[in-house]
Amino acid sequence: MKAQHYHKHIFSRYILVFGLMIVMMVSMLSGCTQGEPSNETEGIKQAAVEENANMEEASETIPETPLQLTASAPGYHGELSVTLTIDSDGKMHAVEVGENEETQDIGTLAIEKIPSMIVEAQSLDVDVISGATKTTKGIVNAVANALEAGGYSAEAYGFKDSMKIEMVSISAFDAEMLPEKVPTTSSITVNDVKGRAVTIDLPISTYAISTMDVIDFIIPLKGQEAFDMLVGSGQDGGGGFQKYAQLYVPVVGDYMVHVGQISDHNAPFDLEMILATQPDVLFVNSAMGAHRYALEVEPQLTAAGIQVVLIDVPGKDLKNSVSSTLKLLGDIFEVPERAEEVAGYINDQYAIIEEGIANAGDAPTVYYEKSGYAEIYGPTATSMSGWGLPINMAGGKNIADEILMGTATAGGAGNTIDPEYVLEADPDIIVVSGINDGWLDAINDEKETYAFDIVNRIGWQSLHAIEEGKLYEFAHSTSRSIFAFYPTMKMATLFYPDTFSELDPEAALDVFFDRFMLTDSSISTWFIPYEE
Repeated sequence: MKAQHYHKHIFSRYILVFGLMIVMMVSMLSGCTQGEPSNETEGIKQAAVEENANMEEASETIPETPLQLTASAPGYHGELSVTLTIDSDGKMHAVEVGENEETQDIGTLAIEKIPSMIVEAQSLDVDVISGATKTTKGIVNAVANALEAGGYSAEAYGFKDSMKIEMVSISAFDAEMLPEKVPTTSSITVNDVKGRAVTIDLPISTYAISTMDVIDFIIPLKGQEAFDMLVGSGQDGGGGFQKYAQLYVPVVGDYMVHVGQISDHNAPFDLEMILATQPDVLFVNSAMGAHRYALEVEPQLTAAGIQVVLIDVPGKDLKNSVSSTLKLLGDIFEVPERAEEVAGYINDQYAIIEEGIANAGDAPTVYYEKSGYAEIYGPTATSMSGWGLPINMAGGKNIADEILMGTATAGGAGNTIDPEYVLEADPDIIVVSGINDGWLDAINDEKETYAFDIVNRIGWQSLHAIEEGKLYEFAHSTSRSIFAFYPTMKMATLFYPDTFSELDPEAALDVFFDRFMLTDSSISTWFIPYEE
């Protein structure tokens, strides 16, 4: 077929050229007798020239034997399917990503940009979209898989092994491996964060949690038993169900064999899986609407002997929410003295901050943003919620408070403020989270290059914070974790460097891990300063 097409193409060009020569000869003869060529002759000439040019252009841009190769690879929220269009010469013409559940305005930004970057560069060696590392890798890996399926070498297109998503082998849930129940001898009635009286038979044998980060409140109380007793956990936006397994299976053994996934990210609970794992208690944090989803299935769980206990971290008062959560868990796990010891250490760190701020000078103005890019402003938070809580505890003056405080959404997430307002406010310090991978990134073979492309926004180079290099990122999940004292302490040293010149937040974090956790603090990149 290729030979026929080629010969047909050449023959057509010979006909055109021959016809053009005849037209030119007629035109010359006509010119000798009439002085000027006719409009009809000129039209024929122009048509022949344009047709020839169009055929040449078509022969260069239309692949003779286009192939469409489809393959997939893990993204941030499940498999990412791509269709690669490539010609017989190995030129990539299009990359199309199929239906997916990647995060809107974060993962979808990578889906919008990466395919065209691959085609333009004719290479898989493209820059990772800041904040959308897994989605970027998923697209690149899927295109690499498509190339290999079509008989091409992905390495020849710049594919690097470092782009592969490394996942440790995680055992599938096996109901026969659930921990054995022990006889109960007493009971306790506790009031959870919503003031609900919940009666629980003691001792408890097993428990489940709404997301894996809740276990960080239980590890200091129970050590390895925290994993031995765990039978179910929900998924979070950072893939914590798998991340914790990669981190802790080498430390405590293959606990995943008796742990079922009881929910997807920000989704209703899987009632069937919870009933299959039969936890004595389901601990549910307020993050990601988990309270509402838990209460929807509570009647069925209670009927099956499974009690629901609601906690709320960071809540509306970060310091007190951590202390109250530890006390509640200490009573249920029957280790109240240990809970008091852990809470005491954390409260001591907050007390240092409170005492220092009371004697500090004027508060610096602070702007917070989550998962922002040059093209897209991410949401902010007031002093009533999320990252606004540690900023407030560290003595920062949150610029979002002036326009959002007192509104119906002041205590929630998802508030995006006018870019012009940020420029006008000209904050002294900018705090971000969710841009670079930080939380539990010790499981990665190679940490991503830190990127802050938000500094390329219009007007941002003139902001005081950017000029002074006072742009800082904290590992996103830590604002609602037992480790929230660390970012609060670190912010205090950044907001009031003279007042807290002798404060060492990293040392305080290391001591906490040494005394209460099963690993050291190197599990995460807790803090990332911007360096131009």
